[in-house]
Amino acid sequence: MNESNRRAIVWREIERLAFRPRKPQTWLGVYGRSFQSVWEEPPIVRFDANREFDIPFFKLICSYSIENADKYSVTFKDSSTDIGVWQIHVDPNYHSNSSLLAGLGKYPTQHRSDLIHDIEKVLESMLFHPRCHSHLEDAGVTHVQLSQNGGGLSSHEVRLGGGIENPYVFLFHIRYQFCLVSSEVRDQEKDRLISLFEANIRSKSSVNACELFKFK
Repeated sequence: MNESNRRAIVWREIERLAFRPRKPQTWLGVYGRSFQSVWEEPPIVRFDANREFDIPFFKLICSYSIENADKYSVTFKDSSTDIGVWQIHVDPNYHSNSSLLAGLGKYPTQHRSDLIHDIEKVLESMLFHPRCHSHLEDAGVTHVQLSQNGGGLSSHEVRLGGGIENPYVFLFHIRYQFCLVSSEVRDQEKDRLISLFEANIRSKSSVNACELFKFK
């Protein structure tokens, strides 16, 4: 089996294990409480299937609506003008290339030594640096670098994925993308997720929300 097919299987498995929750309200509830560890100014709202929350360090408001794991919409608006700066709609009645090429079969046992590297590459494209993305700077949204707080990152480090078809993947990825505290925090989150998914794919165990968000 070639590398692309292996990674398609890993992508499908990560989504199945962690981003198609059987109890969406529980997943969203833990999601909302997990920002304390990754955002300098975390939103204080009760997350559910339809929500609006502030991102004060970018002067943005994020509104999202989730109908199911294959249908959702997200809008980012300027909080001072209420003008939209970025929007995505996902409609399952139409296909994308990725929806037609879902990974089939099981991960090949003869490539088990490649699993952690495949997980790393999949998570990079899924969450950390989506192939199809926009920079907030391109929409006129800027952010003062947080260097005075220990080498923080700039708004250029934010990459909003435009091809993300799963709403839970999208919400998780903005949680990561808007983590501008430091590159060290981002790198620690990357390493944690790679290890988490390697263990759960090997054991064929679902990833509950508390494990996914490292929330106790």
